[in-house]
Amino acid sequence: MDLEAACREMFRRHRVEAFGGAFHLPAAAQYSCLFAWDSGYHALALRHLDRAAAITELRTLYAVNTTDQGLLAHERPLPGAEARTARVIEWMGPIYRPDGRSWLIDPPVAAYAAARLFDPTSGGDTALLAAASAHLAAIDRRCTLSPGGAPVILHPLESGADASPLFDTLVDASSRRALMADHKALSEHVAGIDYSAAAARASGHAFIVSDPIFCGWHLLALEELAAAWRRAGQPAEAEPLETRATRLAGAMLERMWSADLALFVGYDHVGGRAMPVATLGGIIAAASRRMIEAGVGARMVAAHLRPGASRFWGPAGVAFNPLDGRPIEPRALLWRGDVVWGATQYWTHLVLARNGERERAARARLELEALIARSGFREYYSADDGQGFGAGETDGFTWPALILEMKAEEGSSTAAA
Repeated sequence: MDLEAACREMFRRHRVEAFGGAFHLPAAAQYSCLFAWDSGYHALALRHLDRAAAITELRTLYAVNTTDQGLLAHERPLPGAEARTARVIEWMGPIYRPDGRSWLIDPPVAAYAAARLFDPTSGGDTALLAAASAHLAAIDRRCTLSPGGAPVILHPLESGADASPLFDTLVDASSRRALMADHKALSEHVAGIDYSAAAARASGHAFIVSDPIFCGWHLLALEELAAAWRRAGQPAEAEPLETRATRLAGAMLERMWSADLALFVGYDHVGGRAMPVATLGGIIAAASRRMIEAGVGARMVAAHLRPGASRFWGPAGVAFNPLDGRPIEPRALLWRGDVVWGATQYWTHLVLARNGERERAARARLELEALIARSGFREYYSADDGQGFGAGETDGFTWPALILEMKAEEGSSTAAA
């Protein structure tokens, strides 16, 4: 398979022009919105196919999805998608602002991608770095409960893994109907408090969580942006980002690191307790320089990222949840069961490559290549046999294109070594 050509053709099918810009849908038939963390993933893959398209993706995202508070909305429905939008509101409650942007936000993958895209030898335009830095500053301003603390999310959707077992003590996931009812109640409350962590705590909001996926990406984005500003020759822009990254790493180690699980977990600020549930989202921060220097990266790799000895690493790939052998039900809740996503394979690869485990990183990349060869570009796959499920059956799902970024990460990690 010519992976580069296959990815290029898939992105061609998923490209849309709307809101005065251009971007890509993760799956054209099922997901008719401009999504924040999807566009971040798209930019990471596209920069190896068409750097101009990757820049346009992020420029469009920041121009279109940035809210009045400076946050980046989780989604904005396309014109003509009114029927889908009505269904989402029926299921999920009032998740959209009057201007069409969602109240809910996403892990800041887009800010990380903006930093990875910056190249001082290609014009050195720092506009995206400025937009990404403002994005992270808005998160720290609006989504923290105390200066220097870890950001919080106010709805499970903001983790990117909406039905994650991490949240089972806070929302009812016994059925799709029960989960939607709890999600709707949370959406109704969030819409009434103008999306503010401080207002959420003051008004008794039931879901205020420091999430390992969100916080992990926030930490990575802070570090990458600082490095990009230094490449741009502007250390004054880098210094506050580095200071914030150090404080965030400390906050995560204090409240979110589980020594028993050797993973980062959630922290429930309503109950004042850690949420000791193992998910692969707990590895993301281990790709950061600060966590590697603290010894967390090596410990996590030893505990969880060894094929044949890992709770997560199955015969076909790395699952979001510890493997339990249950059959996959395509209509079941997402992010549950022995399911591999393009993102989970990418997270695994990123942590391994950054921690010097090049052979295992290459294995993770080759497994994703095999998943694509067996089942095409799909939303998720069986960790046991590689069968594809979810969106993308007819026209592909974009996340597996992250394999292009995986190849580049291997090269940069080898050069650094």
